[in-house]
Amino acid sequence: MRASAVLIRLYPPAIRERWGSDIADEVDRAGPRSWFNTAVGAGKLWLHPSDWPETVAGQTSRVVATALVAVGVVLTLSLRAAGAGPLTANIDHPASSAWLIPILTGVVLAVPSPALSVPVLGRLVAVAARTLAPPGLLFAALCLVANLGSLDSPVCPVRVLLLVCYWVTLCFGGIRLCVLVARAGRVVAMPSGPRLHLALMFVATGLAVAAVQSFAAAFREPSEVGLALMTCGLATSATAVLIAGMDLRRR
Repeated sequence: MRASAVLIRLYPPAIRERWGSDIADEVDRAGPRSWFNTAVGAGKLWLHPSDWPETVAGQTSRVVATALVAVGVVLTLSLRAAGAGPLTANIDHPASSAWLIPILTGVVLAVPSPALSVPVLGRLVAVAARTLAPPGLLFAALCLVANLGSLDSPVCPVRVLLLVCYWVTLCFGGIRLCVLVARAGRVVAMPSGPRLHLALMFVATGLAVAAVQSFAAAFREPSEVGLALMTCGLATSATAVLIAGMDLRRR
């Protein structure tokens, strides 16, 4: 696969569809010296959805909503991997779980709204079943294997295999959830621009709160490199979502 083909995939879908071939030709002519700038340009365009052309009605809203769900999936998996830390998602710890409220609010605002009609709901259920059935079956199989009495104390290779299967299933489920939002956008009404702007603002607020909590924990325990990395990641994500949300207000 050519490097230009890989770099083009970094761009938002509307940009790829409208100018993908032109960008690829320029990258091929310029050679490796253009790769870095091309990747940076793709990242900048993701922060400016108001600059995306509408090749299909509702495309921008669908892509932004899917990207927002992807942020939530990555955050969930990252926190699951980090284990116990300054951020929790438990009603028994409201102070350390406060960051989750604005993020969930933003995700709910970004989710497509189904029309209350039997045909639309039927198509939506069919899309959800086709999309989520594979990870659901994998998770069910994993639970079945994990609850077998003979695996109460698995040997090291089996334990590693089960752990790998667990994380592969979680990642696959997260990807399929993003696919579901993208596919549902073709069946139901996508959120309006103002609603998506509000959703991004809520998510950015939640990420900022999480970054502050993580920074406070890292300040108390400066030797914890993981906390410092988490703080940087959360702060970067909050900034990116905030920029995209402010830009979307211009659309």
